[in-house]
Amino acid sequence: MKRALLALDGAFVLGLGLYMLLLTRAEAYAAFMNPRFRPLTAAAAVGFLIVGAAFLLRPAGGTNILRTLCYAILGMLALTAGDGTLKGSAGFAVRPPPEIRVDPDPYLVWNGDRYLKSNPARLFLSVQADPAARSDQRYATRGIVKRSAQLDRLGKFALLRGNMVCCLADAIAMGMMVADEGVPPPRDGDWIVVFGRLQLLPEAVFITDLGGTDEVPFSMVQDKAFLAVEAIEKMERPRFPYVFELPLSGKGPLRLTGGDDDY
Repeated sequence: MKRALLALDGAFVLGLGLYMLLLTRAEAYAAFMNPRFRPLTAAAAVGFLIVGAAFLLRPAGGTNILRTLCYAILGMLALTAGDGTLKGSAGFAVRPPPEIRVDPDPYLVWNGDRYLKSNPARLFLSVQADPAARSDQRYATRGIVKRSAQLDRLGKFALLRGNMVCCLADAIAMGMMVADEGVPPPRDGDWIVVFGRLQLLPEAVFITDLGGTDEVPFSMVQDKAFLAVEAIEKMERPRFPYVFELPLSGKGPLRLTGGDDDY
C-alpha cells in the first residue's frame, strides 16, 4: 500500500509536468499567464517531469494520504481547466509559433490618414513615460467604453483594456480619457475603435469614480492627456479581451505582437 501511494504521488507530479509542458504550446496559455513566461513555465515543467519520473520508478519516503488527495484534486482541476475554451477559439489546440517572425505594420490607414496602432494600456504607459513626446499624435486604439458621472461632466469617456503583467491576479484595466465631441456618444460597455489625436491636458485630471469592467474589477485612466476623437467605429468583443504588457524599461521601443493586443 505504501509503495502504491508513493507511486501515485510520482504519477501525479509527472502528469502535472506533462500538463504544464502541453500548456506552454497551447493557445489558451494566455488564459493563465502572460505569454512571455512560456519559457519559464516550460523549464518548470521539465523539472516536474524529471522528479515525477524518478519518484514513479523508485518511490521512497513516507506516505501522506492528505498529500496524495491534494495531488488528485489538483489533477482534476487541471483536467477541468483543459476542457475550457477561449471565446471563438480552439481552446487548447496546440499552435506552435511561426518559424519566421513577420513584424506587423505599426500604422493603420483610415480615410487617407495614417494612425499609429496602440492599445489603450500601451498608450497609457507611453504617455506616462513622456507625455510631451507624444502630444498631438494620431492613434488608432481599441477597447471597452467605461462611463462615469465624473467623466460625463467633463464631456469624456474612458477607453480601457485589461492589462496583464504576470497573470489574471494582477490584471488591471488601463486606458485613456476620450473626448467625443461631434460623434454619437458610445454606450457604457461597448467595444469600439477610436481614431483620434492625442492632446495634453493643461493640468492633471484625476478620475475617482471609474470602477472596473466585466473582465477586471479595477481600472485606471491616464490623467495627463486625452484622445480627441476624429471617428469611432463599433467592433465585436475580442476573443480574448486582455493585453499583455510590461512596464517600460530602458530605451527599447515597444514592439507590436501581431495579435489582438496590437491596438
